[in-house]
Amino acid sequence: MTDAKDNSSLPLLLGITGSILLVAVGGWFFLEQGDEPVATATPPPPAAAQSSVPQEPATDVDVQEADEPAETAPEATPAIEVVDAPTTGIDAELRKARLAAEADILVVPAAQSALYYYGRILDAEPDNEIANAELDAVLARVAQSVATLLAAEEFAQAYEIAVQVARRRPEHALVAQTQEALDSHTEDLVQQALELVRAGNDDDARQALADAESLPGRNPEYFAAVRDSIDEIRDAREVAEERDRQRRAVNNARTAWVQSVRGAIGRGDLITPEGRSARDLLAQSNNWNAERDELREELLVAMVDGARADIEAELLEDAATLIDAATRLGAEAGDIAQLQAALETATIQKQSNSVVPLSELVLVKRTSPVFPRRASRTNVSGYVDLIFTVTPAGETSEISVHRAEPESIFDAAAIRAVEQWEFEPVEYRGQIISQRTGARLIFRLE
Repeated sequence: MTDAKDNSSLPLLLGITGSILLVAVGGWFFLEQGDEPVATATPPPPAAAQSSVPQEPATDVDVQEADEPAETAPEATPAIEVVDAPTTGIDAELRKARLAAEADILVVPAAQSALYYYGRILDAEPDNEIANAELDAVLARVAQSVATLLAAEEFAQAYEIAVQVARRRPEHALVAQTQEALDSHTEDLVQQALELVRAGNDDDARQALADAESLPGRNPEYFAAVRDSIDEIRDAREVAEERDRQRRAVNNARTAWVQSVRGAIGRGDLITPEGRSARDLLAQSNNWNAERDELREELLVAMVDGARADIEAELLEDAATLIDAATRLGAEAGDIAQLQAALETATIQKQSNSVVPLSELVLVKRTSPVFPRRASRTNVSGYVDLIFTVTPAGETSEISVHRAEPESIFDAAAIRAVEQWEFEPVEYRGQIISQRTGARLIFRLE
């Protein structure tokens, strides 16, 4: 038998850096042989030596006596020639081998098998044609059994048989067949372990590697190299997983921030309440500049639209606050100018429509009302509250009765009097405006 090789039929790509790690698995048959002799031909013993095959007691010794000497011949000691019969022990071993073969004890138990007895014969007579032929037939049967065991993944039994056969016939096909099957199964399990550890299934990877290592005749150095590679893969995977966790955490935080800003915009919390408004949330410190720019544009649109709505609803202070916030946030100058003009117009209009006390205006011409005759005859007193507009020219218009006591008695007289009143034009925010005001006219006889 040859020495154990360092190469193997199981080269595996290991490692995560692209390097190829080739570790020996081969030579597994020889790891368990110890110091047992290899199955090489043993030269036949010399004639005078005892046969290595245990001999059964000789029961038939061929003794030849010398012919009687002639009377003239000198007297000699009779010579007895003992012819050894080595075939007698070989025949016994042959019978044992055949009985073992008939009983299907082909290889194991080793000391009772046909392989054992044929081996004893061939140790004594390597060229024994009968023993060699019958051993070939036995090994053919053994090869079928080994093939069946390998197909059923009964590797331990197949290995045990192959080891025994290898000691006698190392070149036999079943030896290589068993080694190839074990190497292939080892490779499958190791590849499975590598894929599992890459996928993060460390427990399953350890089990697959343990299954591979438990196969008979495996090289421990090979599995040490596999473990190193698995550790490298696991370390790299854990680093990648940590990066993924951090990336997911950042993405989740960014998504939550974007949703919080958009939620505040959707609720109309553009600049209030403090700390939870869209403006305050947008101002939070982070590096999400692309999202910030997008949200800023959304908030500006909401602010501009909100300011217009507040102007239409005459919520002018709210509108002014939004316009100021939008200006600070960088709204378009054109939008801000339009809003400010609309706000100014609305402010003036609101002032004009509001009813201010008459005392805030300068009355330059006042005409007293004429006491109605009917009221005078009946000695009736009363008053009329009028609401009216002072035009930019200082005249009165849009006079209406707000309240009168008694009703309808003094209304006409009061209106005719106020129609003749004149005021100084009302100035507000640098403009001459119309101004609503009111006055109470009292009717009383002296």
